[in-house]
Amino acid sequence: MWSSRLFWKLVLVYGGFNFVLAATFPLALSKWEESQVIDQVRGGLRDIALLVRGQVAPAIAAGDSSQLVRLVNDASQLTDVRVTIIAADGDVLAESDTDVESMRNHRDREELAEARKSGGGDAIRRSSTLGVPFLYYAIPLKIDEGIVAFVRVAEDVKTIEDQARDRQRSLWWFAVAVALLAAPLTYVLAGRITRPLSELTANAQAIADGDYRQPITSRSRDEVGTLASAFSKMRDELARRVAELEDHNQRLSTVLSSMVEGVLAVDCDRRVMLANQTCCEMLEIGEADVAGRALLEVTRSVEIDEAVSAAMASDAPAQREVTLTSPSQRVLQLLAAQLPAEPRPGAVIVFHDVTELRRLENMRRDFAANVSHELKTPLTSIKAYAETLRLGAVNDRENNLAFVDRISEQSEHLDLLITDLLQLARVESGQEAFQFARVDLAVAAEQALTQCRQLAEQKRIRLHCDPANETVVAWADYEGLFTIITNLLVNAINYTPPEGDVTFRWRQVEQTAVIEIQDSGIGIAPEHHERVFERFFRVDKARSRAAGGTGLGLAIVKHLAQAFGGSVELESEPGRGSTFRVRLPTDERDPAKHLTSAAVPRDNDAENKDPHR
Repeated sequence: MWSSRLFWKLVLVYGGFNFVLAATFPLALSKWEESQVIDQVRGGLRDIALLVRGQVAPAIAAGDSSQLVRLVNDASQLTDVRVTIIAADGDVLAESDTDVESMRNHRDREELAEARKSGGGDAIRRSSTLGVPFLYYAIPLKIDEGIVAFVRVAEDVKTIEDQARDRQRSLWWFAVAVALLAAPLTYVLAGRITRPLSELTANAQAIADGDYRQPITSRSRDEVGTLASAFSKMRDELARRVAELEDHNQRLSTVLSSMVEGVLAVDCDRRVMLANQTCCEMLEIGEADVAGRALLEVTRSVEIDEAVSAAMASDAPAQREVTLTSPSQRVLQLLAAQLPAEPRPGAVIVFHDVTELRRLENMRRDFAANVSHELKTPLTSIKAYAETLRLGAVNDRENNLAFVDRISEQSEHLDLLITDLLQLARVESGQEAFQFARVDLAVAAEQALTQCRQLAEQKRIRLHCDPANETVVAWADYEGLFTIITNLLVNAINYTPPEGDVTFRWRQVEQTAVIEIQDSGIGIAPEHHERVFERFFRVDKARSRAAGGTGLGLAIVKHLAQAFGGSVELESEPGRGSTFRVRLPTDERDPAKHLTSAAVPRDNDAENKDPHR
């Protein structure tokens, strides 16, 4: 309450009002009191004048001046007023305070003129004889209906003023007492008015800060109490509605955050109102930086902006499929619908990321085309050689065996292709039966190097081995690990020009076995790093087919590594060679993860498998 501005305003206003009222009261009464004193003095002077007139009348009638002087002095001493007897022509006959010889004629005095007319007159002026202001009162003295003299009495004005001042002083003390008594009453009344208002203000501030538990108490039965009661009801209703809104927002936030689709809402000015986490991830923006920003600034897509314009201009939703190229390439399918609002509508956009779907569709089309081409090429060669033999080349002893050899080679290539396709399908579907164990990388590496050394010598490639200083084991299937190493070595040999180098190294990093195969070959551009592990993907199709292989070796490596709980990486630049890095666990991570079906039997004869994949 001490810090309440309203409290001090009320105290100052009421206190000032009481002070002004207390000050105005004596000021207003002072003139009235002064006039009352003068009237009382005037009445007293009249009585004295009547008394004196009765006493001096015989002396004036007899013309006894000494007797007249004696009577005037006695009356003055008795009444303590100035007494003057003035002749009808204005000459002073007797004076109680001054020698009559020194006094001038009083014929023109105001009080005498008024007494001559009405029987009594008064005036207040400074005495020319004594130099002191007096209140004069005069009455005529008549003998035989004629005025023979005037009896005038006078009292010093200072005495009158002292009497008036005494009364005014009493009034001022009374006013001060009233003001002092009103001050605490003003304080109490101001407190009674401002205290409930201060409590309501504190409650309102608490509600504004989100605290709806602070009680609102007011014992007042006036309008302030009614206001407090209404405020309490409003607080309870507001708390209920806020709780409902928070619950609704929480549920809405939970639903939006759990959606795989991105949701983005904009107002009529195309400024973002909300965007869920999935939408921010799709557009690769920070969720905290979205609200209030322009749609085009957030999405960086004119197509999305056009779809929103179409949705806001029509009741029908707008559908688009847009491709975002920055910061990363994504294909988004969107549905924009009008969001009702006054005075102008906004829009809500639902994004569905179809990047992976489109990639898989492209892979499916490429795979269908590639596998058709890969199967058709050896079949066409076989058909052509068989047709040649049927048309008579079978009797050509110089060339018929060469044709048969070509048919055998193409048949073997076709068999390898189909075998790799079946193995890749089994690994992807989880139907390949693996026998997990702690495999010594040195043993698997030695077998793979022995298998590939002849091929490296044929292509004049120097094959190097950089083993670890300690024994490194991997938790994997031996045959699968052998296939991974062999396919990577054959791939490096095939894409390294003559007199090049292929280095095979392995080591252990924490709980991971790392296998690296580095070559000095043609290298791979960064944009092809992800796709080299796809089926039949070839960076240089003409050169790849000339190098041999089925185009499935790296795809098999990737899926086998993932089946073993590991991964495969590529570091390469055109003209600087490539490094393939496989990471495999060194101990059993999750046995349940590696449980596979044994519905398809596996071939355990590693020596019968062709490494050229």
